[in-house]
Amino acid sequence: MQPSRRAFLTGRRPPESPWQIFCRRLARLLPDAYIEAPAEGRAPLAWAAPAEAAQVRQLRDWCVELGVQMAPAGVCQGLADAVEGPLARTAGIWSQRDPGLPAVCIDVRRHLTHLVSEADGRLWRAGPGCTISQLPEVIADDLLAQCRGGDMQTLAAWFARGGRSRYLRAVDVMLADGTLERFGPFGVDGQRPLRSTVVQRLIPALFDLSRESQVQAWCDAQNWPLRYRLDAMRADDAHVPDLARLLAGSGGTLVWVEQVVFDLAREEADDASQQSVAEPQAVELERKIKALFDPRKILPHLPE
Repeated sequence: MQPSRRAFLTGRRPPESPWQIFCRRLARLLPDAYIEAPAEGRAPLAWAAPAEAAQVRQLRDWCVELGVQMAPAGVCQGLADAVEGPLARTAGIWSQRDPGLPAVCIDVRRHLTHLVSEADGRLWRAGPGCTISQLPEVIADDLLAQCRGGDMQTLAAWFARGGRSRYLRAVDVMLADGTLERFGPFGVDGQRPLRSTVVQRLIPALFDLSRESQVQAWCDAQNWPLRYRLDAMRADDAHVPDLARLLAGSGGTLVWVEQVVFDLAREEADDASQQSVAEPQAVELERKIKALFDPRKILPHLPE
């Protein structure tokens, strides 16, 4: 007998699936969330526009509990940023959600758009939904000179697709385990303690990977084959390890960006290394880095 018929005859409601539980909670937290109608051969998908970072953190908790992926709109393949239009579906979208898992696509453009100036206009803190056009002209020009796309793309999309800027000081992120951290060059807020055992394990593990002989050879060749910038962990007389640069261009697959911090006094020299075609050995190293940041695969992944 089918569960629905048995429930009708016995007067008992059938148990909810994890996805149904997630959707019920989502509708209560964000009443304007949109849940796509089920389609054969496609995993369930919902769209949400959180009003504040705390709501994104709540969604992450539910994703972990109920086996749902959390995908940022505009950087995940097939989940276009509506501001950028249909071209976003085919150009420069580097991450993919797992086709076998339900997902919630989070739209940052509607509410997570704060822009705050500090230190007499030297420091700027911007939310992931802030667009390049809203930034001070000198910062906006620098971002546009080093990225694809126009000035209406969000900082979430800009950072996921490249994130290069001489003024980038740090990024405030939420890790897949829910830990909140500020990542930047070592020495930026360097006195702040590491907040979780995940981060305490993460930093030494990244350094170990960066010291592998093949990684050192790639660094010396100025031709970087990984889509994750592990070369940002290089430490020598000419380089300072920089976790923000490691995360830049990672396609929203390693962390959730809550805020980007720019410093007009920073003016970091541009990185001269170029991105090259991924090698099999590089792809395997990418999998190791992904596993360090997101072992439960809450965030989308890079295409194979």
